[in-house]
Amino acid sequence: MITGETAIRDAYRDERVAADYVRNRFVEPLGALLHRRQVEVLRALIARARPSRVLEIAPGPARLTAAVAPALDRPPVLVDASAQMLVEARRRLADADRPAPLVEGDAFGLPFGAVFDLVYTFRLIRHFGDEDRARLYRQIAAVLKPGGLLAFDAVNAEVAAPLRAAARPGEYAHYDALVDEATLGRELGDAGFTEVTLDGVQHRYRALQAVQNLVAPRSRAAARAAMAVLDRSGGPPLEWVVTCRRG
Repeated sequence: MITGETAIRDAYRDERVAADYVRNRFVEPLGALLHRRQVEVLRALIARARPSRVLEIAPGPARLTAAVAPALDRPPVLVDASAQMLVEARRRLADADRPAPLVEGDAFGLPFGAVFDLVYTFRLIRHFGDEDRARLYRQIAAVLKPGGLLAFDAVNAEVAAPLRAAARPGEYAHYDALVDEATLGRELGDAGFTEVTLDGVQHRYRALQAVQNLVAPRSRAAARAAMAVLDRSGGPPLEWVVTCRRG
């Protein structure tokens, strides 16, 4: 299992990993559902907050920015430690009317002052243990204006822990922190964030997996439709989109 700041950074510096990232993770119906729900939450947040300056940390190939940038008044800044991922991000955003600034930089040492109204980052914070997550929260708070917003994804221990316990060796390549609502509230409060809200995604995950395995091979369209119904039916989600405000 890949864990630790250096190992995780290096894992995404592989050109093949960068080029195939979206295809491998977000094209099949289950991954596409996760992507769509994350985009929905971000777009709704942008519509409410109307941020002027926006930063995405660890955008990878810009799968989220490509979907939400048209809703922004100005292009977001993208910062990633992987030059290979930034190459893919540049390709994905090549047709945008306004190019997004791309910065090769480290999430643990962001090269900005407190200038952003919104920071979002997905598939980053969750890959680190307690101390490193605290470091990331402090870094992000330092580049947000007072009252600025942070949005990121977190894995729900209630649903994920039994899945991990039953997993085959090597099934989960990257470390994921499994957290609960109280843990999120406490660690974000310690970093100076308030107004923590959670939007659940991938509800009824075992049923979603069954649809992926049984229905998607025959009809992706049918699988997507069935998953949309299941995900809206409630119950504990596998993941949350977490939104909070810098105090």
